[in-house]
Amino acid sequence: MKELSSRVLQCDRARGANAYVVRGRRGLVLIDPGLTSNVTRIARAMVQAGMSPYHVTEVLLTHYDPDHAASADEWVRRTGARLWIGAADAAIMRRETPVPRTPFRRLTARFAPGLASPAELLNTETEIAEGFRAVPTPGHTPGHTAFLHDGFAFIGDAALVGVDGALNRMPTFLDADPHQADATRARLREWEVGWFCCGHSAPVRVGRGPRVAHR
Repeated sequence: MKELSSRVLQCDRARGANAYVVRGRRGLVLIDPGLTSNVTRIARAMVQAGMSPYHVTEVLLTHYDPDHAASADEWVRRTGARLWIGAADAAIMRRETPVPRTPFRRLTARFAPGLASPAELLNTETEIAEGFRAVPTPGHTPGHTAFLHDGFAFIGDAALVGVDGALNRMPTFLDADPHQADATRARLREWEVGWFCCGHSAPVRVGRGPRVAHR
């Protein structure tokens, strides 16, 4: 585990995409636990950091891609944690709606993870558990959601963060709606946060302020 603050840790043993753990008042919040093979890796890392994986009370998913979400059902099954996800992405995982009809999304549809667990569905900007705020950030996927907490912005695949804090676009072919993804990145650049934590680049301390300015 890589400690970003006294309460926020990056699961640097996770494969595929970055996963994060936040020590809450009532338990642990796990963000984007990722591939099914990560369950054991993350659980062992938690134990070595002095935390019990059975103390996970909330699992937050930024979006439905398997490198972020495939192990969510297993974490819920083992811990009884509540699961939070954008409603549009939950519908895709449950095969209630089709994946976006872009070439990349059609190609990878066969790998999209299912979702058997009950979930708290997110449609609008709202306060959720443990002082987190969920903010819709669509574009990469229809229900992509960022989670804000105490100056940290967990933004999944809404952007890649450069070492200087610049928010760069993901490869366009990965986005379900590139124009919507561009608009989301423009919004992210207005946020006053201390950290950007994304899925496929290192977390970056940007020092724009200790807390998020909600808009």
